Amino acid sequence: MDQSFIQTREKLISLLRHLNDYELNTATELGGWTVAQVVEHLAVAEMNFLGLVENAMKQKHIGHAEEKDFSILRDRSVKMKAQQEPSTVHRNAEDCIQMLQNSRNATEAFLNENKCIERYVVSHPRFGDIPANSIFTLIAEHERRHIQQIEEIMEAIK
Repeated sequence: MDQSFIQTREKLISLLRHLNDYELNTATELGGWTVAQVVEHLAVAEMNFLGLVENAMKQKHIGHAEEKDFSILRDRSVKMKAQQEPSTVHRNAEDCIQMLQNSRNATEAFLNENKCIERYVVSHPRFGDIPANSIFTLIAEHERRHIQQIEEIMEAIK
């Protein structure tokens, strides 16, 4: 796991640590997501990304794929549709952090059990074929995008 993968998650958790229920569960606009919904989305997305790697391994999709530039994810002017909408469950900071820790624990356990993922190719719905180990860069870029969104939400509800 590279440092940006770890540091991005640490930044996200530090943002959440001191938020109150209002800050976590208030949307800025009708149909907009709350911070808690963004966090749920990130935890679910991490598990979905990991599922792509598991699927590539099960299908023995071994080979070479070019590295992709995932920085487009940070451009919030480029709108993307989530595969599934987050729930409307009211959450506190502890719940949000626990969701993120659960998804990261699952990722770490997967990596500990599967040491040679770099030889696999993942078929990603947006980016096409990517090296399996680049999924962690993708997760970090995805989280950076949503950290920006959380910061926007926080500024708007002040």
